[in-house]
Amino acid sequence: MNKRLKQVIVLSSVFLLYLAVFLVFILGDRFDVMYDFVRILALFGLLTLFVSSIMTAFTKEIFQLFGKPFKKVHHIVAYFGLSLIILHPVFLVIYTKMPEFLIPRFDSWIVFWTFAGIPALYLIILASIAGLLQPRIKKWWRYVHGLNYIALLFGVIHGMLLGTDLSTSIFLRIFYVSLLVLASAAFVYKRYKSIRRKKQRKE
Repeated sequence: MNKRLKQVIVLSSVFLLYLAVFLVFILGDRFDVMYDFVRILALFGLLTLFVSSIMTAFTKEIFQLFGKPFKKVHHIVAYFGLSLIILHPVFLVIYTKMPEFLIPRFDSWIVFWTFAGIPALYLIILASIAGLLQPRIKKWWRYVHGLNYIALLFGVIHGMLLGTDLSTSIFLRIFYVSLLVLASAAFVYKRYKSIRRKKQRKE
Protein backbone atom coordinates (compact mmCIF):
# COMPACT_ATOMS: atom_id res chain seq x y z
CA MET A 1 0.00 0.00 0.00
CA ASN A 2 1.57 3.30 -1.10
CA LYS A 3 1.86 6.39 1.08
CA ARG A 4 -0.79 8.40 -0.77
CA LEU A 5 -3.38 5.66 -0.37
CA LYS A 6 -2.62 5.39 3.36
CA GLN A 7 -3.10 9.14 3.71
CA VAL A 8 -6.46 8.95 1.95
CA ILE A 9 -7.61 6.05 4.17
CA VAL A 10 -6.60 7.79 7.42
CA LEU A 11 -8.05 11.18 6.49
CA SER A 12 -11.23 9.59 5.14
CA SER A 13 -11.65 7.62 8.37
CA VAL A 14 -11.33 10.78 10.45
CA PHE A 15 -13.73 12.60 8.13
CA LEU A 16 -16.29 9.82 8.58
CA LEU A 17 -16.16 10.32 12.35
CA TYR A 18 -17.12 13.97 11.94
CA LEU A 19 -19.73 13.10 9.34
CA ALA A 20 -21.36 10.53 11.65
CA VAL A 21 -21.58 13.08 14.48
CA PHE A 22 -22.89 15.76 12.14
CA LEU A 23 -25.60 13.51 10.68
CA VAL A 24 -26.86 12.51 14.12
CA PHE A 25 -26.81 16.17 15.12
CA ILE A 26 -28.75 17.26 12.01
CA LEU A 27 -31.34 14.52 12.46
CA GLY A 28 -31.88 15.45 16.09
CA ASP A 29 -34.02 18.22 17.56
CA ARG A 30 -33.52 21.72 16.17
CA PHE A 31 -33.73 24.82 18.31
CA ASP A 32 -32.35 28.09 16.99
CA VAL A 33 -29.21 28.90 15.03
CA MET A 34 -27.20 30.23 17.96
CA TYR A 35 -27.95 27.36 20.32
CA ASP A 36 -27.39 24.77 17.58
CA PHE A 37 -24.02 26.40 16.91
CA VAL A 38 -23.14 26.08 20.61
CA ARG A 39 -24.02 22.37 20.45
CA ILE A 40 -21.96 21.58 17.37
CA LEU A 41 -18.96 23.40 18.85
CA ALA A 42 -19.08 21.03 21.83
CA LEU A 43 -19.53 17.89 19.73
CA PHE A 44 -16.79 18.69 17.22
CA GLY A 45 -14.47 20.14 19.85
CA LEU A 46 -14.65 17.03 22.01
CA LEU A 47 -14.22 14.77 18.98
CA THR A 48 -11.16 16.73 17.83
CA LEU A 49 -9.55 16.48 21.26
CA PHE A 50 -10.13 12.73 21.22
CA VAL A 51 -8.47 12.47 17.81
CA SER A 52 -5.57 14.54 19.15
CA SER A 53 -5.18 12.28 22.20
CA ILE A 54 -5.39 9.00 20.30
CA MET A 55 -2.81 10.07 17.73
CA THR A 56 -0.15 10.57 20.45
CA ALA A 57 0.31 6.79 20.54
CA PHE A 58 1.39 6.78 16.88
CA THR A 59 4.11 9.43 16.63
CA LYS A 60 6.36 7.44 14.32
CA GLU A 61 3.51 6.34 12.06
CA ILE A 62 2.18 9.88 11.67
CA PHE A 63 5.62 11.20 10.76
CA GLN A 64 6.02 8.46 8.17
CA LEU A 65 2.53 9.07 6.81
CA PHE A 66 2.58 12.87 6.49
CA GLY A 67 6.31 13.56 6.32
CA LYS A 68 6.06 16.25 9.00
CA PRO A 69 7.18 16.29 12.65
CA PHE A 70 4.57 14.68 14.87
CA LYS A 71 4.40 17.70 17.16
CA LYS A 72 3.47 19.97 14.27
CA VAL A 73 0.59 17.75 13.16
CA HIS A 74 -0.49 17.09 16.75
CA HIS A 75 -0.49 20.79 17.68
CA ILE A 76 -2.61 21.72 14.66
CA VAL A 77 -5.26 19.17 15.65
CA ALA A 78 -5.02 19.85 19.39
CA TYR A 79 -5.30 23.64 19.16
CA PHE A 80 -8.15 23.41 16.69
CA GLY A 81 -10.00 21.23 19.20
CA LEU A 82 -9.09 23.57 22.04
CA SER A 83 -10.43 26.55 20.08
CA LEU A 84 -13.77 24.82 19.53
CA ILE A 85 -14.03 23.82 23.18
CA ILE A 86 -13.26 27.37 24.35
CA LEU A 87 -15.83 28.84 21.97
CA HIS A 88 -18.52 26.46 23.24
CA PRO A 89 -18.96 28.08 26.71
CA VAL A 90 -18.19 31.55 25.35
CA PHE A 91 -21.09 31.42 22.91
CA LEU A 92 -23.25 29.70 25.52
CA VAL A 93 -22.71 32.66 27.85
CA ILE A 94 -23.51 35.07 25.02
CA TYR A 95 -26.65 33.08 24.21
CA THR A 96 -27.92 32.74 27.79
CA LYS A 97 -26.43 35.97 29.18
CA MET A 98 -25.31 33.90 32.18
CA PRO A 99 -21.55 34.30 32.83
CA GLU A 100 -21.82 31.93 35.80
CA PHE A 101 -21.58 29.10 33.28
CA LEU A 102 -17.83 29.80 33.30
CA ILE A 103 -17.54 29.05 37.03
CA PRO A 104 -17.14 25.44 38.26
CA ARG A 105 -19.93 24.19 40.52
CA PHE A 106 -19.33 22.33 43.78
CA ASP A 107 -22.85 22.39 45.22
CA SER A 108 -22.96 18.60 45.34
CA TRP A 109 -21.40 15.52 43.74
CA ILE A 110 -24.03 15.30 40.99
CA VAL A 111 -23.96 19.06 40.34
CA PHE A 112 -20.16 18.96 39.96
CA TRP A 113 -20.37 16.21 37.33
CA THR A 114 -23.30 17.83 35.57
CA PHE A 115 -21.29 21.00 35.07
CA ALA A 116 -17.93 19.23 34.74
CA GLY A 117 -17.42 20.82 31.33
CA ILE A 118 -16.03 23.98 32.92
CA PRO A 119 -13.30 22.33 35.02
CA ALA A 120 -12.58 20.20 31.95
CA LEU A 121 -12.01 23.39 29.95
CA TYR A 122 -9.56 24.76 32.50
CA LEU A 123 -7.71 21.46 32.72
CA ILE A 124 -7.32 21.36 28.93
CA ILE A 125 -6.01 24.94 28.87
CA LEU A 126 -3.53 24.14 31.65
CA ALA A 127 -2.40 20.98 29.83
CA SER A 128 -1.97 22.94 26.60
CA ILE A 129 0.15 25.57 28.33
CA ALA A 130 2.33 22.78 29.73
CA GLY A 131 2.79 21.48 26.19
CA LEU A 132 3.93 24.92 25.03
CA LEU A 133 6.33 25.24 27.96
CA GLN A 134 7.79 21.77 27.43
CA PRO A 135 11.37 23.02 26.80
CA ARG A 136 11.33 24.90 30.11
CA ILE A 137 9.66 22.27 32.27
CA LYS A 138 11.17 19.12 30.80
CA LYS A 139 10.96 17.05 33.97
CA TRP A 140 7.30 17.32 34.77
CA TRP A 141 5.43 18.79 31.76
CA ARG A 142 4.07 15.33 30.87
CA TYR A 143 2.26 15.06 34.19
CA VAL A 144 0.45 18.36 33.66
CA HIS A 145 -0.16 17.57 30.00
CA GLY A 146 -1.75 14.29 31.09
CA LEU A 147 -4.61 16.31 32.59
CA ASN A 148 -6.07 16.17 29.08
CA TYR A 149 -7.29 12.64 29.75
CA ILE A 150 -9.07 13.66 32.95
CA ALA A 151 -10.60 16.58 31.05
CA LEU A 152 -11.92 14.23 28.36
CA LEU A 153 -13.59 12.09 31.02
CA PHE A 154 -15.13 15.21 32.55
CA GLY A 155 -16.32 16.37 29.14
CA VAL A 156 -18.05 13.10 28.27
CA ILE A 157 -19.81 12.87 31.64
CA HIS A 158 -20.87 16.52 31.38
CA GLY A 159 -22.26 15.89 27.91
CA MET A 160 -24.17 12.81 29.00
CA LEU A 161 -25.72 14.57 32.01
CA LEU A 162 -26.40 18.01 30.56
CA GLY A 163 -25.63 18.08 26.85
CA THR A 164 -28.64 18.28 24.57
CA ASP A 165 -27.22 15.70 22.19
CA LEU A 166 -25.32 13.18 24.33
CA SER A 167 -28.12 13.04 26.89
CA THR A 168 -30.71 12.13 24.23
CA SER A 169 -28.80 10.12 21.62
CA ILE A 170 -27.82 6.54 22.43
CA PHE A 171 -25.56 6.51 19.39
CA LEU A 172 -23.61 9.58 20.53
CA ARG A 173 -23.27 8.21 24.06
CA ILE A 174 -21.82 4.96 22.74
CA PHE A 175 -19.70 6.87 20.22
CA TYR A 176 -18.04 9.19 22.74
CA VAL A 177 -17.64 6.53 25.43
CA SER A 178 -15.92 4.37 22.79
CA LEU A 179 -13.59 7.27 21.98
CA LEU A 180 -12.85 7.62 25.68
CA VAL A 181 -11.93 3.93 25.84
CA LEU A 182 -9.72 4.28 22.75
CA ALA A 183 -7.99 7.36 24.18
CA SER A 184 -7.33 5.47 27.42
CA ALA A 185 -5.96 2.51 25.48
CA ALA A 186 -3.75 4.87 23.45
CA PHE A 187 -2.41 6.36 26.68
CA VAL A 188 -1.57 2.91 28.08
CA TYR A 189 0.02 1.88 24.78
CA LYS A 190 2.08 5.08 24.69
CA ARG A 191 3.33 4.47 28.26
CA TYR A 192 4.16 0.87 27.34
CA LYS A 193 6.25 1.98 24.36
CA SER A 194 8.01 4.59 26.48
CA ILE A 195 8.92 2.05 29.17
CA ARG A 196 10.06 -0.41 26.52
CA ARG A 197 12.34 2.19 24.90
CA LYS A 198 13.92 3.05 28.25
CA LYS A 199 14.51 -0.63 28.94
CA GLN A 200 16.16 -1.12 25.55
CA ARG A 201 18.45 1.87 26.15
CA LYS A 202 19.61 0.42 29.46
CA GLU A 203 20.31 -2.95 27.82
